[in-house]
Amino acid sequence: MRLGSLRSSAHLLALALPLAGAGIACSSSSDTPSSPTGGTPGAETPAGETAPANPAEAVFGTGDGTAASVDFVTVYEAGASAALVDLAFNPKVAGQAWVVGYDSMVHIGEGLDGDAPKWTKKKDPAALHFMHKPPAIAMGDNGFWGTCGNNDNSQANRVPNYFMGPALFTTDLSIFAIRTAGGLGSHYDMLHGSPFCRGIAHVAANEYWVFNGHDGALDRYDFNADHGPGADDHSDGEIYRYADGQVKMAADDTSSHIFYDPTDQFLYVADTGNARIVKLDTTKGKMSGDLPRVNEPLEKGGMMPGTSVEEVVPPGVVEKPSGLEIRDEQIFVTDAATSQFIVFDKTGKEVRRLSTDLPAGSLGGFVFGPDGKIWFTDRLAGKVVRIEPK
Repeated sequence: MRLGSLRSSAHLLALALPLAGAGIACSSSSDTPSSPTGGTPGAETPAGETAPANPAEAVFGTGDGTAASVDFVTVYEAGASAALVDLAFNPKVAGQAWVVGYDSMVHIGEGLDGDAPKWTKKKDPAALHFMHKPPAIAMGDNGFWGTCGNNDNSQANRVPNYFMGPALFTTDLSIFAIRTAGGLGSHYDMLHGSPFCRGIAHVAANEYWVFNGHDGALDRYDFNADHGPGADDHSDGEIYRYADGQVKMAADDTSSHIFYDPTDQFLYVADTGNARIVKLDTTKGKMSGDLPRVNEPLEKGGMMPGTSVEEVVPPGVVEKPSGLEIRDEQIFVTDAATSQFIVFDKTGKEVRRLSTDLPAGSLGGFVFGPDGKIWFTDRLAGKVVRIEPK
């Protein structure tokens, strides 16, 4: 039975917010969920190219790793108040990037592969719930993208009810951030099992992993069929909790990025609060036990006991790991404490560092662009920057 009316009441109660702003939008039965499958853009060397002996050299050049050994090109300036935290390129539209910040705006760059780029800002009418303090963005390959909220749903002076988790939006600019009749913005789906989310990674279709800061866990979500813009029937959703209590968010609001690698089916995690890099074998685990705080209908979901993370880079190497991407079998990480990029192989051996000389707290999310270069957000300055190797 579909439980849309029940869901609508829960969401409107959770929102309790004025409809103001300019706009956004979005898109079994066994005890053992199927293993995540699918790819992530930028995870492999582009077709026709040969990976260098040390792939990091293609990104950072062959210099000495100081800030002067590369060029930092400012691509976009939104201002410090935007607090830009992460970005992703749209694989369906050449030269288009989507950037999220703690201003709850989405900054959209178009024509970034040409000489006349254009930037616009959009805000979902219901961003106060569906996109409040987004720590990261994960772009799918199906015209949708996911984000989540680093909060407990106490914004707008509400009593905390922890009714938070990842939300699904569309890249269709004729729908995204356009007001809908029901007062729930233009989101396409949302599930609510991960308060204080600190990171999100796309797997395939409408399946995502998130870093659950409240429970110190890694949660797998499948929205399955989206409900359309501004609707609220999420009863076909699935949530599974892995490695419960084994990861830790930072004491401040530094993002903890995660990356699903389809080549080995591991989820790689910036375990910020524990100052380390870990990985989770996503093929392991059998569901047993109910999720806590389930206050919405689900198709399926539960705890995955017996699952655990494996340490890749121990504490003491990266002070505050935040951004994380994998390319050519190397793990690229940003250190929010030292404002460095650090590169490891998958055994945890360090292979390269690059200093940016930016203040502590500047670095977080980054991505490999279609040009193969690193594009990152400078949170303190509110900038998007591209690294040009010399």
